[in-house]
Amino acid sequence: MSEILEALKAEARRRRPNLQQDRASFYLTGRTADTQLADVAGLGLRAAPLAAYRRPEELRHDYPLILLADPEAPLRPLSGLIDDLLEARATGEDADRVRQLGLVLEQHLRARAEQQVVRLSEAWSQAVATMTAEDPTCAPHLERLTAARDVDGELVACTTDSARRIVTHVWSVVQAARVQRLAARLERLRHGLADILAAEQANSAAGLTPDRIAHSIGPVFAGELDVTALARLLTDNRPAFLLSDARRERVRRLLEVLESQQFMPPAGREGYEFVYDAPAAAIAAYHERFTATTELAKALVIAELEIDGRYREQAHDALFESWSVADLDAATLEMFPEYLVHCDLEQLSPADTIELLEALSDHLPINAVVCVNDLVPHAMAGGAGGLSPRTLTGAALGDGEAFILQVPASALAVAMDQLVRGCAAPRSALFAVYTGAGQWVADLPPFIAAAAATEARVFPAYCYDPSAGPTWADRFTLHVNPRVDEDWPVRPLRYADESLQHREVELAFTAADFFAGDARFLHHLALAGDDFGGTVVPFAEHLAKGSDAWTDELPYLLMVDAEDGLHRVLVDRPLLRLVGHILGKWRRLQERGGIHNSYAARELAHERAQWEAERAELIAAAKAASLGLTSGTGQAGPATGAPAAAPAVADLLDLGEEEDEPVARDPYQPWIETARCSTCNECTLVNDRMFAYNENRQAYIADADAGTFAELVQAAENCQVAIIHPGKPRNPAEPGLEDLIKRAEPFT
Repeated sequence: MSEILEALKAEARRRRPNLQQDRASFYLTGRTADTQLADVAGLGLRAAPLAAYRRPEELRHDYPLILLADPEAPLRPLSGLIDDLLEARATGEDADRVRQLGLVLEQHLRARAEQQVVRLSEAWSQAVATMTAEDPTCAPHLERLTAARDVDGELVACTTDSARRIVTHVWSVVQAARVQRLAARLERLRHGLADILAAEQANSAAGLTPDRIAHSIGPVFAGELDVTALARLLTDNRPAFLLSDARRERVRRLLEVLESQQFMPPAGREGYEFVYDAPAAAIAAYHERFTATTELAKALVIAELEIDGRYREQAHDALFESWSVADLDAATLEMFPEYLVHCDLEQLSPADTIELLEALSDHLPINAVVCVNDLVPHAMAGGAGGLSPRTLTGAALGDGEAFILQVPASALAVAMDQLVRGCAAPRSALFAVYTGAGQWVADLPPFIAAAAATEARVFPAYCYDPSAGPTWADRFTLHVNPRVDEDWPVRPLRYADESLQHREVELAFTAADFFAGDARFLHHLALAGDDFGGTVVPFAEHLAKGSDAWTDELPYLLMVDAEDGLHRVLVDRPLLRLVGHILGKWRRLQERGGIHNSYAARELAHERAQWEAERAELIAAAKAASLGLTSGTGQAGPATGAPAAAPAVADLLDLGEEEDEPVARDPYQPWIETARCSTCNECTLVNDRMFAYNENRQAYIADADAGTFAELVQAAENCQVAIIHPGKPRNPAEPGLEDLIKRAEPFT
């Protein structure tokens, strides 16, 4: 037996150089032919971080979503509704039973939603009937949950086709609230203008004929009165109450415009269409209706003046003669319907893209929902060049004029507030949504694929809202992304080794892990073999070295097969370079969001270097003062100004009398003059983990990292004896640093 083992070891030693050479060849060429490496095609591998999601039917997540008619909350996850019902109704001795049935009911509803779009009430009734037929004893518990349900709407699962339906629903609900305000204003103005004409008619001779008076007072009183005499009495010697010809014509013209407009026509008459499948069609419709928009907008303003009696022909005629829609106030513009374009990114032509970007830049009232169905670069997929989602949203973001929301379909419920705000904003908006589509080897569900794309930084989520404030810090947020301050999300992977011992490693989920699940990338992967030594390293570790050149260590991914077997899979250089580009774009996006900001880091480094130089000078001055040297001559002996200067420098640097070497305070470290503390509790009320009391009930900084620089500044401002010194910011990514540093200056 020992001879066999020795022979196997010798064979392994003989093969090792060849195996490493084969790995290097694959890394450089992407070919496994004539090597000891095996292709991964047909193995059904998926990235190890996704192994936990192999059975999606057992997962509990936001989908399906309930589409509601509430303009402030038009989406609600089914799981959230069930949780609320269980919290309210799963009480008493049978609480566990109700809770169990509620979760089973949710599974039934999810299964029905995945088959087709269905109303919640319909799917609910079917699920309750099925569960009751299987177990009649659950009927009273389900009735309790049914009685507590107070919402209804379409139930939509996460499929590659649902993103457009969901975003369009949110837009429709928000627009409905907008046009209701316009309809109410139109109705009020129509009645007001009609009343002006009716008042003139009622007070004219034609309006005071015996027949009209008899009709107006009714048959009972008309029979008792002499309406002819009454008509003569009302008309004889009566002052005239007539509109001028110009005003009468103006009121009639305004009334005609309000009644004939097609933005919000009266019942029974067809109006304009506002939903389109192509940007060019929506933009063309907007320009075709521009004259009608201007005419209606002008009529709204003039009608308000007429009804209030504030229209002055001498002043207003000339004003409105040259008036255009650009002169309209924002409140009136916000009531006009906006245009919705929903399309697939892959179907956008270069001309469509240019038109759409120009419309966004020009503030046209257009909301564009662009569904992204493929994140694989065309060059890597072997296809012709085309538009990438980063190109479209990046161009719009660079212009800075439009509302932009980029989000995966899996996070639409999480980003609901931003989605509603974008649809309601009186400006153009772009919603880019990744649907989760792809050529997935292991049948990855759209919900998991969409979430994975954001985790892997392939389709990062962000929101840019120009109305949120004047600065990028106000307008731009990356909060939907996981571990937003890191290159990649890192999570533990637990597995059993060959000896069935429990193991755990920290594993980054990178863009390579995401693309490794797409069939078009399989030729960029190869099984690494069983003999590793120090020749292969985790992909993220290799990428962090910042070079795609040949090294002795080659990158690999951990992937799992259908039987939960763990494999090391090599990655070739083209895929490594693609991921490097994606990481670079993510880092630039982080910097836009104020994370790892290079300008702030450079400024802090400059300030630190300047302080180090100043501290060195102060320490040298303190040493010279303590030795009685003059700074002017450098000669020994007491100097005239030395005794007075020495205590000041010593106090500034907090030098101890018994210290051999003077020690200056680090300006980046916050500190408290504890001996002067009056125990006012102001600092501990701000953060009792950062500030604490010693045995003398005097404050000191217990943990400077337990709070923010803003809390340090606030505590310094609140301190009654001004003994708290905030130091310098410890986190260059903390929001509002410029203002906080200015506020901290009096306490340095």
